Amino acid sequence: MALVRSGLLAGLLLGLIVSLGQAQPQGGGGSPLSPEILGIDLKSPIPADGSKMFGVVRFRDADGDISQARFEVIEAADFAAFSFNPKVKGQTQGSFPFFVFSRIPQKVRLRITLIDEAGNQSTPVAFSFEAVMLIQFLGKWGARGTGDSQFNGISHIALNSREQLYVTDFDTNRVQRFTSDGQPISTWGGRGSGSGQLMGPLGVTVDPQGFVYVADAGNQRVQKFTESGGFVAQWGNLGTGEGQFSFPTGVATDSVGNLYVVDKVNNRVQKFSPTGTLIARWGSFGSGEGQFNSPNDIAVSNQGFVYVLDTGNARVQRFMLDGSYLGQWGSAGERDGQFSAPLGIAVDPQGNVYVADTWNDRIQKFSGDGAFTAKWGSLGSGDAQFNQPVDIAVGADGVIFVADNGNSRVQKIRFK
Repeated sequence: MALVRSGLLAGLLLGLIVSLGQAQPQGGGGSPLSPEILGIDLKSPIPADGSKMFGVVRFRDADGDISQARFEVIEAADFAAFSFNPKVKGQTQGSFPFFVFSRIPQKVRLRITLIDEAGNQSTPVAFSFEAVMLIQFLGKWGARGTGDSQFNGISHIALNSREQLYVTDFDTNRVQRFTSDGQPISTWGGRGSGSGQLMGPLGVTVDPQGFVYVADAGNQRVQKFTESGGFVAQWGNLGTGEGQFSFPTGVATDSVGNLYVVDKVNNRVQKFSPTGTLIARWGSFGSGEGQFNSPNDIAVSNQGFVYVLDTGNARVQRFMLDGSYLGQWGSAGERDGQFSAPLGIAVDPQGNVYVADTWNDRIQKFSGDGAFTAKWGSLGSGDAQFNQPVDIAVGADGVIFVADNGNSRVQKIRFK
């Protein structure tokens, strides 16, 4: 009996020694080695459109071995729990990003727990945010095709003073004009190189007198028309010299009718009088201040600033009317203020800047000096969803028209 008791005692002691030598899981921050959540930073509200909204978790962890961030749903509809490895191994204090989204307006409450490699868990921390409709959907029109009100390569759009919308169609080589609610008014163009004919038209703009300028990219020229499409003038040919172009894309006019043209392959901007006399030019290839990498569009504000969408550098650059550099914002990515192959830019009467963030399938809004204000959009074909939006036009009343290329349509929305 004594031998049995001794064997039992030895086994118990051995088990205790082994268990003390192993890291045992502790819930609710019960171990000194448990991770600790210091705070959660997430702007609220977020757009209820299915687009990503990024937040940050701030943490502390004595042994730097966090392996999992677990997000549980406390309150939400159609919202799934999720977890991931935040990849902060070796960090005893810091932060890591996460993103959330909602497709419906609602209040969302989540609970986050950090778990380390030994199974130690932080004290769970709850946080909440509101998903809201940031825009008002006003209408849409268009379908794929070559008929009236159809598009087969919608590229750029522009508004005149009467809120009539001009739409260029790269593949059908034409310009269509619509009322603000999508009723067709007139069409002109046709494939060719003669006066009034077009070859891959891209940028379009309307000057204060109502004349319409089209970047006739395939013909390496700019054409000027009356508001109904009557041919007025043209200038430009292929080259790198003054007044020559290598794939002109975006066009814009200022308050006195001067025309600004983005010369994409030449990585520059050229400024002309209304009759085609060269006034100024600036830019060269590169990523420095005032340099460009395949710029695609341009906008001029009532306040006298020129905004160039420097697509290859994933940024917007801001200039004076004479080309003097003022500043820039943006970088490649999908967070607020970042871009992925942006193709269109516009300015409203108050000087706010809108960017068609094409591959992120969204519209972003900024102040005139580049401060992020709002965003909307996610991939899809539903109302206020986008599939590669390529350009924007903004009316005096704040109504936004979006050239939704992948869906072959124009959408009409307004930020609330």
